[in-house]
Formats: sequence, C-alpha cells, structure tokens
Amino acid sequence: MIRTAVLADRPAIVRMARDFHAAANMPVAFDAAYAAAVAGAYIADADKLCLVLDRGGPAGVLAAHAYVHLLAPVLAADELMWWVDPGHRGLAAMRMLSAYEDWARSRGCALIGIATPPNDQRAVALYRRRGFSAAGAHFSKTI
Repeated sequence: MIRTAVLADRPAIVRMARDFHAAANMPVAFDAAYAAAVAGAYIADADKLCLVLDRGGPAGVLAAHAYVHLLAPVLAADELMWWVDPGHRGLAAMRMLSAYEDWARSRGCALIGIATPPNDQRAVALYRRRGFSAAGAHFSKTI
C-alpha cells in the first residue's frame, strides 16, 4: 500500500534516507537527527509530500515539495528523495511515482521534477516513458 507518511514512520524514513544517502554516494556526512527533522517537516507541511510504501512497515519513501519556480511565476514540484528497499522494488515504485504526479497536479503545479543518479539508464528510460524529458544535469563539488 502507498500512503501518506505519519510521524511514527520517521525512524523508518531516517533508515531509508541513510540507505539513499549511501547509494547516492553523497559527498557530505549523513546526519540522522537532521534527516528526522526534515522528515517531520515533509510530513507536516501541506506544500511538501512524504509518501511511504507500506509492506507491513515502511519499505519505500518518496519526499517532494511544491514551490514557486524561480524563473517563471508557476508552481513546480521537485523530488527530494525517492527510495524503495531493494527487496520491494517493482510496480509499487511506479504507483509511488503516479501518486507524486497526482499530488503535484492537485497542488496546481505546472512542472514536476525528478532526479536520477548519474548514468542510471534504466531510470532515464523509465522517466522518458512517463513523459519526463531531461532538463540538464546537476553537478556538485565539496569545497
């Protein structure tokens, strides 16, 4: 089942955020307390979304937010994190993406964004099939 996260899901969301952080090879240290605070904000704020894939407990999370785009006076939605535990990947992930799209549409967003790790051609192909197009590449550097 895909459902809106509740505060009781925070420990599982923090665990999945840690797994996401490691899989994405983030160049900064993971901070569990900060991740818990962010999860709480995404659960509580109407302009934010936090979905969980519930398989007898959270096994996936998709967090996103809506905002006024900086380059045009339109609402946009952007994904912060999308993680599904390896043993639960499959069609449920597509239902999570659909729920994200529905939420963005219900908020009046004109644009919806989603990211992928570098060179993940399976994700790129999936996003293209779902109507997404590349909008550039995001790079980062620790300083």
